[in-house]
Amino acid sequence: MKEIRWVLFGLLIVGMGMPSVRGQEAATAAQLVEKGLNAERLGLMDRAEGYYRQAVGSAEGDPTGEAHLRLGILLEQKEYYAEAAALLCQSPKSEAQAHLAICLVQLNLLDSARSCAERAIELDTASALAMTVMAYVETRRDQHIVAQSWARRSLRANPSYARGENVMGYILYRKGDDTEAMRHFKRAIQLDSNLVDAYYNLGTLYCMRNHEDLAMKLIRQGLNRNPRNIRLYTVLAVAYRQRGNMERALECYQQILVYDSLHIPTLNRIGTLYCQEGFYDRAIAFHKRVLNIQPGNAAAHKYIGKAYLEWGKQSEAIQSFIRSTNLCTTDPETYIYLAQLYSRQPKSERKEQNAYRKAARLGDKEAQAWLVRHGLSW
Repeated sequence: MKEIRWVLFGLLIVGMGMPSVRGQEAATAAQLVEKGLNAERLGLMDRAEGYYRQAVGSAEGDPTGEAHLRLGILLEQKEYYAEAAALLCQSPKSEAQAHLAICLVQLNLLDSARSCAERAIELDTASALAMTVMAYVETRRDQHIVAQSWARRSLRANPSYARGENVMGYILYRKGDDTEAMRHFKRAIQLDSNLVDAYYNLGTLYCMRNHEDLAMKLIRQGLNRNPRNIRLYTVLAVAYRQRGNMERALECYQQILVYDSLHIPTLNRIGTLYCQEGFYDRAIAFHKRVLNIQPGNAAAHKYIGKAYLEWGKQSEAIQSFIRSTNLCTTDPETYIYLAQLYSRQPKSERKEQNAYRKAARLGDKEAQAWLVRHGLSW
């Protein structure tokens, strides 16, 4: 797990030191967790998060790890994967290890994610969730046959397991079988009409196939059951963007900010929307808002670089992309941008080659093909 320390370092106490509310000083961690769960059932996610944070920071600590688990899952759903991982790794539960694996996949730490999925199964060999997460990790590692085996095991353990159907759909999508993938996503929704991941995956697949109307109808159904879900609003925004309705897409993003005014992924997405529309100064302003909240956000630097690139400001773009790669060394696309920019600069041939090499080592086919054409290895 050494390779994930850089992600988790400094995040272990983020937001955990919330002051007590008068009258709640005597509440135990278990009581605060129960209040948080009740708040979640009512759709009061901010209040639930507050209770969980109080439980994590309470004087008695969190002896069972339940508060860390619940807060971690909540932050995972909000796409705060690094902070969620920092919390989940402190819970001894199988469920926590499974969700930690999901977060690590999103952080592109696939080997560590696999180790966590293995640990989740060791802790509970009958856990359909742990098996499903192992399937998810393996398909992200392009081990689709192994992934399908784990998905089938999860469904044998629980034939009506919606998450098992959902992950089977995701595996088939990764293999290029969209039709079968959709069948499994629909089955997952039939089994659990509140399963956000299934709505998200099916809606995304509809968008990828340019069926925006189907995506919008589906996501609205999901929002009827999960009215404050950030991920569903994100897919709805994608559908509107593909239709060219940027005003409605922006409304979706603004609705997310009503629920979480500092939601970093949404601020970055608004920036990319403005960049797409040619409002480069507005785009950069939103990405800089992200950096004011989280100075080490590699994605914001990358998107600033893309805005500068579209704006024709190549030197500024290069500096932004370099900042991004200094913070995140696992994104091949940023290295490709740098390589393409270096190709336009005088006396930058070696920098161009090095950028392509770094992208190629991360598995980027475009970079590998470029190096082969030029007789270079990586």
